[in-house]
Amino acid sequence: MSQQPPPEPPHLPPKQPFSLTDGAIAALVATGYGIPVPSALLFGAATLAPFDGAIFIAVALCLAGWLGLTVWTYRAIRRRGRAPFQVASEVLALLILPAWGMAYSHEANDTCAVQACDAGTTAFRPLAEPEVYGLLALHVLTALAYVVSRRRPGALLGPAELVVHAALLLGIALHALLAVHFGLWVLGGLLVPPLLLPCVAPVLTVAFYSVELRARLVRRGVEAAAPAPLAAAEAAYRAGPPQVPLPPPPAIHRPTLWRALAVSPLLLGIHAVVHAAWLGHPAAALQVFTRTCGYTLSQLPIVTLPGDCHYLCTVAARGHAWLVRPLRLGRRGGTPILVNRQLAIANAFEDLLHERWPRFGRAARRLYDRLGLPVSRYISAAWAADLVYLAMKPLEWAFYLALLLLDARAPEARIDRMYR
Repeated sequence: MSQQPPPEPPHLPPKQPFSLTDGAIAALVATGYGIPVPSALLFGAATLAPFDGAIFIAVALCLAGWLGLTVWTYRAIRRRGRAPFQVASEVLALLILPAWGMAYSHEANDTCAVQACDAGTTAFRPLAEPEVYGLLALHVLTALAYVVSRRRPGALLGPAELVVHAALLLGIALHALLAVHFGLWVLGGLLVPPLLLPCVAPVLTVAFYSVELRARLVRRGVEAAAPAPLAAAEAAYRAGPPQVPLPPPPAIHRPTLWRALAVSPLLLGIHAVVHAAWLGHPAAALQVFTRTCGYTLSQLPIVTLPGDCHYLCTVAARGHAWLVRPLRLGRRGGTPILVNRQLAIANAFEDLLHERWPRFGRAARRLYDRLGLPVSRYISAAWAADLVYLAMKPLEWAFYLALLLLDARAPEARIDRMYR
């Protein structure tokens, strides 16, 4: 009886190498469209959880969910293709993030006056109003050119093809200028993407426009350099098919690029004239950048005013009473403030630092002034104070643990005498 050979193992598809482009699109889509989910989890945990530890668990679950969504999106891109996710990222970069950034700019400090304790830490309005609406119209024009180029990759008739190239070039220059104007806030958008993601929108737009412009110029270059089919040599019996030579190596069509470079300043000039006629000032198009303070292209000086400082924990104590649990009224610098346990614990920890390690305590205070004051500057609504209170919870637990381990006396006695 013959022995049958063992069955061959199934052939597995080769493992695809990691794609940086697909990973970037996955992270962008997960970050931009996944923000409402963590917010809902935080508010749900704050409302329903009977103990404070559930809030920390909710924050950890939000982070894990974001990472999981990024991985799932990347795998979906590798399985189904990049097209639908790239469209989602383009909508995010060209539509959602600019609208979000406009809201940020409108709500920011619209004057160049700042309290003395906020000097060097306050974020001012980055784009002047109403000049910013003209800038928005120019962005819409360049975004429309991008959409046309994506939908119609073939050469357009007449001057439409030249206008598309020139508008893409103008969009690249415009958003590169915006990125320069924002300065370090672009880096902040990379470090804190959920909150400051609109600051990265100009960089994303420059990347999308540049890739599309180069691809369109390469297509025009290949079309222009494609040789005509060659007739086959005469045969003794029948004619052979036309011989098509090998296509030329891909290269951008330089004449189209030069013409687009010449036309893009014309589009910018038309925009400047319309803007000047609208606002009645010859440099109105530039004032969207220069009539601001605190940014790279700003020209207005910052005026420092005397006044009291509102610190992060102090403002967080102004949230909804059912969440922040105020204890009593206290006084700081002769001014009454609302004191809850989180504020008292934070101040008791700082008091311990100044008592036992004064040099380190002063350094910690300077660091806190640099990081805490810019955030507290924008906390005016109760729901925003609630978010800060929740974000400060892990620090509150760490401060209390330090008091338990390092305070020679009873920590509760130190906590109780804060702001008396």
